[in-house]
Amino acid sequence: MFCVLYKFTVKPNDEEPFRQHWLAVTKWYVHNSGSLGSRLHRANNGEYMGYAQWVSREQWASQRDKSDAELQGHRQAMRACCEDIEVLYEMDVVDDYLQRGVLGDHA
Repeated sequence: MFCVLYKFTVKPNDEEPFRQHWLAVTKWYVHNSGSLGSRLHRANNGEYMGYAQWVSREQWASQRDKSDAELQGHRQAMRACCEDIEVLYEMDVVDDYLQRGVLGDHA
């Protein structure tokens, strides 16, 4: 399994639309590109961290530039809500004991 950790610096007053577009982008990748899903966290400094899981690095890399109009619309809107988006880490899972389904099914 391959994971990517993103940092989103969201503009003031754009948190709700950012979260809506982030969710739409995430759902698109889950339903159309084989993503294993993602979690969005809000840090104590107000920044958001997104943790995305993929089957492999190759699958993630091959899906990053999809040209689907719906996906691109949500990605552009999500970016417009942010001052900055940064990939902090690209990581391979070496051990996994994350409990599944604790937060419920949001698919």
